Amino acid sequence: MRRLSYAYIPRVLAVVLCTGFLSLLSTAPLQAQEPFSGMRLRVPADANTLVLINAQKMFRAPVADRERWPERAKAAYDAGIFALPPDATEVLLAARQDIEFGQPVWEMGMVRLAGDRDLAGVAARYGGKMDNIQGRNAARLPDDRYVLQFKSDMLGTYLPADRQQVSRWLRSTDVTPVGGSRMSPYLQKAFAYATKVGTPIIMAFDVADTMSPDQLKTALENSEIVSNSGLDVNGLAKLFNSMEGITLGVTVGEQTIGAIRVDFGQNPEAIKDIGKDMLIAALRNHGAMIDDIEAWQPTIVDNTFIVKGNLSDSGTRKVLSILELPRSLSDAYHATQSAGADPEGQAKLLATQQYYKSVTSMLDDLRTKPKRDKVKTFGQAAMWYDKYSRRIAQLPTLNVDSDVVDYGLQMAGMLQSAESTMKGVGRTSSNIYKSNNPVSSGFVWSGGGYRVSTGDLYYGSIPYSYGMDPLHASLRAKGQTDAAMTSQVRSQGSATVQEIWQRIDQATALMKRELTSRYSTNF
Repeated sequence: MRRLSYAYIPRVLAVVLCTGFLSLLSTAPLQAQEPFSGMRLRVPADANTLVLINAQKMFRAPVADRERWPERAKAAYDAGIFALPPDATEVLLAARQDIEFGQPVWEMGMVRLAGDRDLAGVAARYGGKMDNIQGRNAARLPDDRYVLQFKSDMLGTYLPADRQQVSRWLRSTDVTPVGGSRMSPYLQKAFAYATKVGTPIIMAFDVADTMSPDQLKTALENSEIVSNSGLDVNGLAKLFNSMEGITLGVTVGEQTIGAIRVDFGQNPEAIKDIGKDMLIAALRNHGAMIDDIEAWQPTIVDNTFIVKGNLSDSGTRKVLSILELPRSLSDAYHATQSAGADPEGQAKLLATQQYYKSVTSMLDDLRTKPKRDKVKTFGQAAMWYDKYSRRIAQLPTLNVDSDVVDYGLQMAGMLQSAESTMKGVGRTSSNIYKSNNPVSSGFVWSGGGYRVSTGDLYYGSIPYSYGMDPLHASLRAKGQTDAAMTSQVRSQGSATVQEIWQRIDQATALMKRELTSRYSTNF
């Protein structure tokens, strides 16, 4: 198993934010009808991640109307950047997250939409297969997930597409458990924030018992922030060992407010001065920093550490951009009844235009993303290149011109090449630090001088010498050569990535010219 290389608590915070959303306990009044009805009992007992999005409430807020969120969200959806179907009203996502590797063991989701849906055409539309599991229509998609129909206006999904596992999930959750919920107490509390309090975006991460006390102590000892604080590592390890979970989210009204809360089993007064710094360091390290958090205020309430503040328009857009459903899945949610509705020629043109627009929009967004997000390392940038490459590779291709599909896969491959290059810079730099061990015998410089004696008096300059012992001389030599070699590796990596972008631009220009000529319309 791969060991954690970053302090545990900042890593968990970053994993949660990279996976999802910010959470806030608002003071909104109770709703007349509890949202997410029919979804709660579908969450398996071993889930440790829960996301709840009340899209209807979010997009009806004053700030959403003022900033035209619904229109922007639809435009981003049409461009392939934003994956929440425009008519989705409620979304529940749950997963069993592997903390060490940041990947789900399984994940499930449910979406309620404003209109009815029928899965009959999904398999044909996305190159999948229709099925029936536990009496429910199901479509197995090529990206290793099932889409299932629970009600006429409610669809669900499960990954991986293991039919036996999906069947057991449905069968086990068809029965109401004793107590009314299978979720852990921490996730149940988070569910109440969305249903009883009314917070429109919630994500909760149950982290209890994820690491041993010895692992926690080692991770904290390796944290520069903890080292510089002078705090007792043993005491901090005991505090973090009591951590129950992290809840994050956004509430909207006249303005947008975000907050992050970490719940402990004891008072976290010890981290009142470093908790925010740990959070910011983690977000920057994973390329998920939102500048607004710099101005957020930390507070401690009972056994909870909270960071809270305003979200600007750009900060809100970044939070919303993190929301991501598989494109094939969200497209199926949005348009399952429209397959085959257009004549073949028109369907091919529209599908090709949409596919090409989606690819080029994602390329344009990625081109400026490292600068917008103030990414400082190749590793952080590589994460986004991999993310966008996978998005492009997962775009639906039914009725799309085969040449354009090849172009899209070529773009995804180029982004993967850039990602590999950037990761290679980090690995090479690390190897340089480990293998570069120059040895110096040290040196001594000396200057003459003279002394003249006249009785009890002496005249003339005093001899001097300056030297460096072998150990310090070798360390200085290592620092100088490390810097020189690392700079060379980074320059080479930057040049290679730039060459890849030049090839991307050339291929895109050629494809646009060819498509415009072939279809006699603009692309």
